Amino acid sequence: MSLSQLSFESVCAQLINTYTVKNWWPAESCFEVLVGAVLVQNTRWTNVEKAITCLREQQCLDPENLSHINPTDLQNLIRSAGCQSVKARRLMAIASWVVASGGLELLETLTTTEMRDALLNVHGIGEETADAILCFGFARRVFIADKYARTWLLRMGLVSESAARRYSSCRQFAESALAGTDVCMQDLHAAIVVHVQSVCHREPKCCKCTLKDMCSMGSDIEINEA
Repeated sequence: MSLSQLSFESVCAQLINTYTVKNWWPAESCFEVLVGAVLVQNTRWTNVEKAITCLREQQCLDPENLSHINPTDLQNLIRSAGCQSVKARRLMAIASWVVASGGLELLETLTTTEMRDALLNVHGIGEETADAILCFGFARRVFIADKYARTWLLRMGLVSESAARRYSSCRQFAESALAGTDVCMQDLHAAIVVHVQSVCHREPKCCKCTLKDMCSMGSDIEINEA
């Protein structure tokens, strides 16, 4: 069975059903997602958890408190996440943005496009971080086209090599293909990350992949091994 005979929705649904990914992003509040999205840049989540614990103990998982903290104190609190001076500036910037915007409740009234544009104007917030915040913090239907997602889309034969190098191209493809469907973007992102980390990594284990019959790479390997 080729991928052309299937809808992208079906492929995504099967991927989600393969993994247990509900409540994948651990956070007790929307603002904690914003903080985690900044802290996880270029580090492992285990390091982020330590930093978030320190911030929670000092009541800094609140935009007002975080926007007024002493920068040196903040760096010490988030040291486990690495690049603490850079991330401290970014955390204070996004906290100040939330406060200046009137708080999270007012931000909720923005359209997804409006919020993405606003986030991209915050110091240190790029496309991937903005979309992670939109998807997991504000539950918007956006596709996070990170390295895992672009690798998966390319290997499945859904995008070209040139498109796979462009974040916006992959995001727009997936969002257009899934418009009007019931696919949960949060679950899809989580499933893609788990799938690429465990099966579709640098040396893909196609024999263990539940999508191999639909995948361009999996089909090629099967033909070559026959």
